[in-house]
Amino acid sequence: MKNPAREDRSEMREQPNFYWEQEDYIKEKQKGKDWNWTIFRPSIIIGESIGSPMNIIPVIGVYAALLKEEGKPLYYPGGVETFVPATDADLLARAIAWAGESNKAQGEAFNITNGDIFVWSSIWPTIAETLGMEPGENVPLSLKEEIPKREADWKRIRKKYNLVAPGLTDFVGYSLEYTDWFLFYGATEMPYPFFLSDIKLRQAGFHECIDTEVMFQKWIRLFQEKRLLPEPKRKIGYTAK
Repeated sequence: MKNPAREDRSEMREQPNFYWEQEDYIKEKQKGKDWNWTIFRPSIIIGESIGSPMNIIPVIGVYAALLKEEGKPLYYPGGVETFVPATDADLLARAIAWAGESNKAQGEAFNITNGDIFVWSSIWPTIAETLGMEPGENVPLSLKEEIPKREADWKRIRKKYNLVAPGLTDFVGYSLEYTDWFLFYGATEMPYPFFLSDIKLRQAGFHECIDTEVMFQKWIRLFQEKRLLPEPKRKIGYTAK
């Protein structure tokens, strides 16, 4: 697709996707009714979920805990990097709440991101620090292939740190393959970057944003506080705004 992706770009619909069918369905249902719709198109959503097919926080948390127990740093398991946008789940929720009250959101589709872009090498040290680890070098690893082999190790970690997190499969769901993709495992050339323009959303009146690095800190700390992941000996602070 052309960068940056805008909501009205026709080439986006050239690729078959059930999202378009959902949008067409809701638009047709609304005709002649006294209610309205608003469509949000986020980037990669990061938030709190367990057993999800598309959440990298539990996967990175388990991967980190396994390495930490072995006295190793937090190696980056992916491939060649590219520029990536993300969408904080809390930010998306606030945008949805805004849309329910704003006339400018009625019958509109909006891209939504945190407002910045990132590359993994820039935020990996912060992720490692929040997990109480040192960042490591790039050691490519398919999490989908290797993490399932460590069920017994994860069970020992859960017991050692008195975690309430479930077993490996129930905790990470189908997110292992998704995380491999998001970390560009196997990529030897820089993948084509994709950017979502959220100018339309800002012009309509929703102006909130969050630093993606802070976002990762926030969700990792939440998982630690809820005893879903081991807490580091030294707690790392963060600012949610």
